[in-house]
Amino acid sequence: MSAILRQLAEHLPDSELRIVAGMATGADLLVAQTALELGFAVDALLPMPLEHYAADFDADSFDVLKRLLAHPQVRCRELPLRTAAGEAGTAIADRDAHYTLLTRHLVRGCSLLIALWDGEPSPLPGGTADTVLRYLGVRTDRNKEDGRIEFSEPEANADLPARLVYWIPTARAKSSADADTGITINGRAPCFLAGLGDNALQRLSAMPRRLEVHLRSLNIYNREYQRFTTRWTAPPPPDSLFSNLSPALRVDLHDVPALERIDTQYGKADALAMHFQKRSDHLFAFFNLVAFAMGLAYLTYEKFLSTRLLLFAYLLILTSSVGVYHLLHERHWFAKHLMCRALAETLRVKFYLRLAYCDQLVDAEEVLSLSGINRFHGFGWIGHVLIGVEAPAHPNDPQSGAQLDAVDRAWIENQRQYFVRKVAKLHRSSVRTKWLKRSLFGVIIAVVLILLLFGEQASEHLVVGTSLENALTFLMGLMAVTLASWELHQNKMASRELLWQYRNQLKHFSRARAQLARTLAAGRRLEIIADLGRDSLMESYLWTIHRFHREHEPPGRA
Repeated sequence: MSAILRQLAEHLPDSELRIVAGMATGADLLVAQTALELGFAVDALLPMPLEHYAADFDADSFDVLKRLLAHPQVRCRELPLRTAAGEAGTAIADRDAHYTLLTRHLVRGCSLLIALWDGEPSPLPGGTADTVLRYLGVRTDRNKEDGRIEFSEPEANADLPARLVYWIPTARAKSSADADTGITINGRAPCFLAGLGDNALQRLSAMPRRLEVHLRSLNIYNREYQRFTTRWTAPPPPDSLFSNLSPALRVDLHDVPALERIDTQYGKADALAMHFQKRSDHLFAFFNLVAFAMGLAYLTYEKFLSTRLLLFAYLLILTSSVGVYHLLHERHWFAKHLMCRALAETLRVKFYLRLAYCDQLVDAEEVLSLSGINRFHGFGWIGHVLIGVEAPAHPNDPQSGAQLDAVDRAWIENQRQYFVRKVAKLHRSSVRTKWLKRSLFGVIIAVVLILLLFGEQASEHLVVGTSLENALTFLMGLMAVTLASWELHQNKMASRELLWQYRNQLKHFSRARAQLARTLAAGRRLEIIADLGRDSLMESYLWTIHRFHREHEPPGRA
């Protein structure tokens, strides 16, 4: 048990690693104890309030549970009761429902499942076998009665799924000490498991490369944020969705911790996205300036001063720009900007969906996977952050129409107005750019016509010590270089793609607002908000894909 925790810590030295445990008697308590001894924080997720959960423990085990819950490194969350029964002697079917809900939350809120398991199938809802199989996606309600489990070795270069389980084969009767040292059962050593088909699992003796890459990328992200904040004596406060909420929007106290976790990660991702965007924009502007300077130096040498000094300047600009490119290319500022922006926009949507009590209707990780963006090199870690901010389903029913109206104003109308402003601004900018390009093109045409009109006479007329022909040819070349440099800059900034994305987002938010204004049923209004969340997420991912492909080759194997 301690071996895998130490391995994860080695991959995530600059990141917070939290262990989520259901705190059931036996393996769960062992995992929590081991994690605390190694210095890890623990999220204790109880399937029901503690006073009801006590019925599943003997006196000694319950004392251990209470002692662990009192540890300062333990953060306890209780899933609410789902039945009217309030006593510990609730019917077995009701208790099974609570454990099933716990399994569902572990499936959604866990990046890597660590299972102390005997490898045997069990139909027990919320049991170890049920949790492992559902987490790997090889058991659903349709095949839960299937009593077999098939193990196999993966084929060479097999494309493994994202969800993995670290399995420590442990017999039910093994002691805590045996379980912690990973004593094998029938020669089976601890390994990773991946899903294959119905109750079919693949065994992997070592951590898959994809998981290693994701963990390394996640740690780089956290390290970058630490560096960003330490650069300032007083770090600039990150943007906060929570602090910008209107006082009229009532937030359930039960939801405050979940919303704060999302908001913290949003502020972090948004700050890094802005930071890397500035760096990449400056880099694009620098290369645009370099291209213009090289063209200007060549034109000057060709038409005015045939001196070696200009050739030397041209060579210096060329070699220095190549050196700067190779020096800064490895920083991956542009790709990091896209990663952090995709994460920030996803967290924004999750925050408001949680406020509307419909976050369980939208699986952001699933939308991310459907877009294919998590297959891009360096993007896979985003899913781990999203999993880390998952929260249990809200215990209350959807709020009144007034609450949904407040969410409408805080998110939908706010975003709609934002996209209205952005579309108008980008449209004005595109119109100005269009007229500038036309003007430059017109100057080039005019110069060509003047040269054709004057013919050989142009070479005889002098302008500031040079012939009119050379001056006009220089002007024509300068306009062409300016036009090319401007087009290069516009291509790098992808203003047209950004305008396209903003217009599409504006359509989504405008449509949702119009639908909500004409819909009264609370359930139907939640569906409209959930649909908007999915559409907005996919729009952000599609834009990211277009921007990424503009600068990089299509992704290979991640």
